[in-house]
Amino acid sequence: MKEKIFNLIIFLFILLTIIIIFTNNKEIATTIISGLNLFLTRVFPSLFPMFILNDLLISLNIPYYFYILFNYPFTKLFNTSGICAYILFMSLISGTPSSAYIIKNLTSTNTISISEGNFYLYFTYFSNPLFLITMLTRIFPLNITLKIILIHYLSNIILLFILKSKSPKITTTNPPINHSKLTSTLIKSISKSMSTLLVILGTIIFYYLLFFIITNIFPLNSLFKTLIAGLLEITNGLNLLSYLNISLKLKEIIAVAIISFGGLSINTQVKAILEDTPLNFNYFFKGRIYQTLISIIITIFF
Repeated sequence: MKEKIFNLIIFLFILLTIIIIFTNNKEIATTIISGLNLFLTRVFPSLFPMFILNDLLISLNIPYYFYILFNYPFTKLFNTSGICAYILFMSLISGTPSSAYIIKNLTSTNTISISEGNFYLYFTYFSNPLFLITMLTRIFPLNITLKIILIHYLSNIILLFILKSKSPKITTTNPPINHSKLTSTLIKSISKSMSTLLVILGTIIFYYLLFFIITNIFPLNSLFKTLIAGLLEITNGLNLLSYLNISLKLKEIIAVAIISFGGLSINTQVKAILEDTPLNFNYFFKGRIYQTLISIIITIFF
């Protein structure tokens, strides 16, 4: 019975969606172009080169050199392998959802175990720093912008400290040297990266459309529109936040929550990347819930 009711609700929503698409075809086209523009101007330029570089670095066994350099301090401080330093570094400079892509590649080459990969999904989510500076300086003074970015990054480390007792047994050993030619690795990487990026593009456009449809079905005030937009997709949420007439402190809390959760768009992208692998998306999703709570608490008191 519950399943039939749920299916009926989904059917009615799809029917309404079809009606909205046909009656607002120009607005729908504009929404799709907005999502495409976001992908081409912000997402693709930051992720594509980093995906390629990551594949090349793994083929050259660079993660193992991170393992050698950072294994002792990371084992003592976090109960993790030194490979964790490589994932944190690459995720921080390239932005989300690169952490899932990196972890997927490291597990596929047996550089880390599946249990380690699942554990790393908890706390290796970072929004691109250049993206955050660009978006947040439209809303806040520079000092508050830097504070929010610091909280976003620091919350990952705090989460790692909280969860380190649950860290799996370290199984990282010296991975076998990849004897594939760099040209072969490059070609495979381009193909794999483009496939992943197309999924990301589709996800961004889908959530842009979903926001447009929801706001056409339900009459929402500016605050609820912003919260819904942030729940679905970071960029749209932060963009609407800049127009809200609320206190600066409340804007900080909302901004930090939107960034730390990542929106359903980012979560869907990560789930798509992890499809057909033994890695469990639930670790990433739980990590975003924990990180959001930690970030909000820090923002409230500081």
